[in-house]
Amino acid sequence: MADLLRNWLFNDDSIHNVVLALIYLWILIHIAKWVVDRINQKKGTFRKLVRTLLVLTLIGTLLLWLLDRDFFLDWTFTSWFWHDMTLWILVGVFVVLCVLFLIRSMKRPSSLKKVIGMIVLLLVGEFIVGSFVMTVFHAAGRSVTMSLDSPTIVAGDLAINKIRMRIPNGSENGISLSVSRFQIIAVNLKTGEKEWSRKAIWQEYVLGQTEEGILVVDMKNEEFYFLDEVSGDIRLDENEWTQKYPELANNLSYEQADYYIDDTGGLYLYALDGKYYRVADGKLTENPAYEKEVQKGFFGDEETRETERAQQIVQELYPDLLEAQPILGSAKDASMLLIYKEKRNQEQVTVARVSTDESAIRWKVPVDYQEEPGISPVDTFTEGDATYVLAAGKLYKISEPGGVLEYVYQYRWNKQLDLETDE
Repeated sequence: MADLLRNWLFNDDSIHNVVLALIYLWILIHIAKWVVDRINQKKGTFRKLVRTLLVLTLIGTLLLWLLDRDFFLDWTFTSWFWHDMTLWILVGVFVVLCVLFLIRSMKRPSSLKKVIGMIVLLLVGEFIVGSFVMTVFHAAGRSVTMSLDSPTIVAGDLAINKIRMRIPNGSENGISLSVSRFQIIAVNLKTGEKEWSRKAIWQEYVLGQTEEGILVVDMKNEEFYFLDEVSGDIRLDENEWTQKYPELANNLSYEQADYYIDDTGGLYLYALDGKYYRVADGKLTENPAYEKEVQKGFFGDEETRETERAQQIVQELYPDLLEAQPILGSAKDASMLLIYKEKRNQEQVTVARVSTDESAIRWKVPVDYQEEPGISPVDTFTEGDATYVLAAGKLYKISEPGGVLEYVYQYRWNKQLDLETDE
């Protein structure tokens, strides 16, 4: 509702401002006409004026709503399962209604004008009802919170993530409520286009890439399987995999913390029999020493010295940057990535590659971010000659060493944003 009310305020969009000015002028003309009628003692009741203003307000709200590009995007297929399912239902209902009306028109001959008028009426009705459905259940025209729900898996030219979309659902006892949806999405890093996506659930953990494919553990349904990184289809399920390693049959945990995948794709796991195993190069080995590797998946694999050194560099060379934080694992060519704010309370943070030897910023790019307790607002990785930033449900590709922003991929609609329009 707040977003709709903000549409009635002037902003930086010239088209929006022109339409808004015309709507205000339209409303003022009707009010002035009513005042003139009252002065001339013509018929013009206050109740009629209120009805007219309500109609104009509804029409104006719809026009201003339609000017929001995001609203139109919500009427496109996005590859988010429930969103697309609802859209297919709405399209199907419209087609069925049109077919039924055409059949009725053939039985009772009607003019072409009447047929076209009825189809237009059905389309308008479908749009109004559909807009209400899409707004209530899929946050059309409203803000949602997008965040990563898995580590970023880079497989060849693909970046694969499990994405969480939080849709606001009111509040209760002062606590904001939301509905979460999940999707596993693969984006081509070179082209910035979606390669595949598949529906996911909350307790479905995407752990990383192994020799067999991308390991997924579904705690809710107690399933263990590997996805093909190219197609997103299931390559191996639990039964097929344990036929290769009989010792693990009926011996697998569905807890995320019981697994760790190293940089070479080796899989370490803590089985139900209380033993620690490693699967690599097509072989299964058991060793109590693997416990240390499995614990990396639970406690993380950060090096304390690296963390302390990065913080020290920021304090020494970049003390004037607001809320500057180094991004670990980003060191490259005597430089590192850090995030900071240009101004307090701004809606964006700046990602910059800075020198670790002297106070010099090599490049910087502003990115959107959303603060969530316990979740880093920005994640980065470097692949080839580009740095990739994931923030606020967007994937930014920044070329090295110049720091040119090549594209921004939006996970909510699974398409690239128009950089020229966005600027």
